[in-house]
Amino acid sequence: MGISGSGKSHIGNLISHELDAPFIEGDDIHPPSNVQKMSSGIPLNDQDREIWLDAIKTEIINIFNSSSSKPYFFITCSSLKFQYREFLRKVNNDDLKIWFIYLKASNEVLKQRMLNRQNHFMKENMLESQFETLEEPKDSEEKIIIIDANREDNEIKEEILKKIKVLDL
Repeated sequence: MGISGSGKSHIGNLISHELDAPFIEGDDIHPPSNVQKMSSGIPLNDQDREIWLDAIKTEIINIFNSSSSKPYFFITCSSLKFQYREFLRKVNNDDLKIWFIYLKASNEVLKQRMLNRQNHFMKENMLESQFETLEEPKDSEEKIIIIDANREDNEIKEEILKKIKVLDL
């Protein structure tokens, strides 16, 4: 989870490759209307996100039901608000444990990453709306791993792998 440019897709891909685990890019699940809106510089509202989050939840259930031999799978999703994270946690399956890895990065780092990336519908002019929407996880929120994403990719990856191992996920 995290703001656009935090490295969700790239780091998620690195981690899933390292663990030989399924990986789903959450941006690919957005309906075309959401992509069009964001490409036009218009922030999504809760109603727009509800459709997307419902599709992600369906994907979570489908992957879980089809990958019994894999202990992990990874799906990227901004999950900016507490209510979005709670919605995704409620999958009605006691065997499925959903954790969020929050890639927390500074405004400056995020802006630079967004300026450097190509072929992505989310442009740096949307960064402020993401910060306005963000409800950072509180200490009381369960099943959250907070990672300093202002570092090099390999450092981020190694810290996540270490935390997954320590938590015995």
